[in-house]
Amino acid sequence: MPITINGSGTVTGISAGGLPDGSITSDDLAAGAVTAAKLAAGVGGKILQVVQAVKTDAFSTASTSFVDITSYSASITPSSASNKILVIADVSFGGADGYMLFKLLRNSTDIYIGDASGSDAQAFYSAYGQPASNGYLANSTARTNATFLDSPATTSSITYKVQTRTNGPTVYVNRGHHSGSNQFARTASSIILLEVAA
Repeated sequence: MPITINGSGTVTGISAGGLPDGSITSDDLAAGAVTAAKLAAGVGGKILQVVQAVKTDAFSTASTSFVDITSYSASITPSSASNKILVIADVSFGGADGYMLFKLLRNSTDIYIGDASGSDAQAFYSAYGQPASNGYLANSTARTNATFLDSPATTSSITYKVQTRTNGPTVYVNRGHHSGSNQFARTASSIILLEVAA
């Protein structure tokens, strides 16, 4: 078929693959011209942005209701409502003679927690602190991690955070039950958010 340049500005007669390599660049493509269905398998799932928040100071509470861990949250604005957010929350904690519970939230919504069951609390982790009489064991810190792939379905800014509570005794973040000696450590905690392309 002959190639014809029409008076309307169109060209006919070019077969598929008839243009030499490099004839069309990415600048020649209209925005949104290439859909996800046209992309090669495995192109999706790229990391688009990464946000990290690190908490290095200590926190404590004796609240029997869940409360925010101060200075321990991270915010991100997804570029597409179909993208997901991979949340990696790493909490260093300590305490004695009581239960310590932790849960993950998106804004004010609980995520990555167990099902409701009777009077049991819903959380992603719980631990019992060593009795204070156990000395150094009560002064050590433990570490818990929450890794969760969230689907927020929004392009608005969202904040992820961890809350904690006890059954009465104090729970500490980034330190143990006691402090004031070079045998005891102040530790750090972090939240990392990764936007994953759909």
